[in-house]
Amino acid sequence: MKIGQTLKVIDKGWIRKPKGFRVHYQRQTDTQLETEFTPELDDPPLDSDVAAWRTAWKLQQATLADNAEFGDGQVFNIYVVDDEGALVKYYKTNAFKIYNKFSCPDAHNKA
Repeated sequence: MKIGQTLKVIDKGWIRKPKGFRVHYQRQTDTQLETEFTPELDDPPLDSDVAAWRTAWKLQQATLADNAEFGDGQVFNIYVVDDEGALVKYYKTNAFKIYNKFSCPDAHNKA
């Protein structure tokens, strides 16, 4: 096999390296769920999944505080995504993790 063909085969097998990370979270408004990111989509992403997970954890801790913007569980579905919006596994457990997972009680009753 020629080197060009070999590199194509190898490239298909490599794990894609994300170009950055963001913390995804949501809030409930009067009419819908609003999705937000830290850093915002217009800002450069974090370059480390560990830094992103630490930010996610700190945001989750803020939801436990008496905080007008985040406290009392106002922010949920907190997790880390890569530059393509895919969930990133938690670096300590290599499993998917979601802080303050939101579940709608009526969602199971809808047909």
